[in-house]
Amino acid sequence: MGDSRYLTSALVLDASPLIYLAKLDALDVLAVAAEHSFATPTVLEEVTRPQIAYRHPDAVVIEQTVDSGMIGVLDLVKAEAEAAADMAQRVPGLDPGEAEVIAVAIERSIPAVIFERRAQRVAVSLGAPLVDVVELLVAGTTGSVLREERVVRFARLVNMRLDDAVELLARIRSSKLG
Repeated sequence: MGDSRYLTSALVLDASPLIYLAKLDALDVLAVAAEHSFATPTVLEEVTRPQIAYRHPDAVVIEQTVDSGMIGVLDLVKAEAEAAADMAQRVPGLDPGEAEVIAVAIERSIPAVIFERRAQRVAVSLGAPLVDVVELLVAGTTGSVLREERVVRFARLVNMRLDDAVELLARIRSSKLG
């Protein structure tokens, strides 16, 4: 699997995790948690097109991270593109970026980072390996104070229930996750 200090050797990221990590100023976790991080062209188009960058400066940060090589652009092979198109057509509510991420995860056995529950359920039902955004934050953030700060900010961003956020922090502090 690669260097044992990594959570995984590679990741393929959907749009929402990229956006959340950028908003948290936590894209650095990718270099710590995985040897290689990728996004598909469709996902990158979702998060970096100029109309978005105008309203959301984190889109520029994502683009800079791609330009620096920390996130690679993963072009789909024919089988992945066909599987993604079929999946997007057959599963209502699954957007093209999510379908591509799931198809790549399955075909290449690369863990996917997907935030939307529906897409996560589809990925699991099809056998795609998954890594959670919180798992990335915990594994990729050095320093317990910064780790907790990022998890708390993430919980606020996604409107996590207070009970769930408290339980998550307790688990991190007891080293079950970190």
